[in-house]
Amino acid sequence: DCSASSNPAPSAFMGASLWFNAQPLSLPLIHLPVDACGVLLPGESRRILIEREDDLAALNEMQFACVGVLPTTPHCAGVSTLLNVRETRRQEVGALIEVVSVGRIHASQIEHDRCFTAHARPAFDGRAEPDIDIRKLVAELRSTAEQHDTIRRKLRSTPLPVRLPGSFLSDEVGTLSGMVVPTGRGTHPGSWLEQECARMREELCVADLDAAPAASLERLHALWGVPDEESAELLLLSFAACASLTATQRALACGTLDTAERLRYARRCLLEGTKRMVAQAAIRDALEGVL
Repeated sequence: DCSASSNPAPSAFMGASLWFNAQPLSLPLIHLPVDACGVLLPGESRRILIEREDDLAALNEMQFACVGVLPTTPHCAGVSTLLNVRETRRQEVGALIEVVSVGRIHASQIEHDRCFTAHARPAFDGRAEPDIDIRKLVAELRSTAEQHDTIRRKLRSTPLPVRLPGSFLSDEVGTLSGMVVPTGRGTHPGSWLEQECARMREELCVADLDAAPAASLERLHALWGVPDEESAELLLLSFAACASLTATQRALACGTLDTAERLRYARRCLLEGTKRMVAQAAIRDALEGVL
């Protein structure tokens, strides 16, 4: 019975801020295989069943309700994620934890005693070069996301007339050629990109389930290495644009310490996904003409 033992953890902001200010020598690490659930980008939350002995020991050793993720993929380029454990529910075997990703870390000198630990420090994006037009990159990304959304809606509204064995066409709405497109999120207005960004921001602003959400991301500025709210919103947008990519693509985006490059990378991936959906739409139109 999961409800038999439930231990609420300190709020997401509190845990991250205390860890950042204290900068302890070691941070407990848990395993989060990239092939199972992908890298959690800042602003994403998940319930995870912890069963490994090492991971359970890490929960017991954690301070400030924070754990790191033990890198299991070479795609992150030495960058891992910092998770706040919102709640721990002990079970007969293992524990069910609710976590939210609140930032990224450089994990080094990984050691093992009762659990895996590492020396950790926050991972920041570098400052953009003076000649880079960030506003232009954002505008191009938004335009590409809108095109992507338009094609996706067309495909959803026009079901495939017949099933094609061996086809690359997916029967599941929202999954196209390896790209998982958010579906069913009607709580925020705008394109799926705007919805994803708003959802992730909402996760980060909910510091305490019993208190009103924070009005801004200010308490995460230091952890993210940004000077103001505009910079924090830009960073969040760059991650939101990568939320629907494949596990490997998400890991690459997480490990990229350059906001402009992440915006370009997300746009390239979306353009590729759009091309595939255009091809899918063409096949559907052709089938409708002959059947």
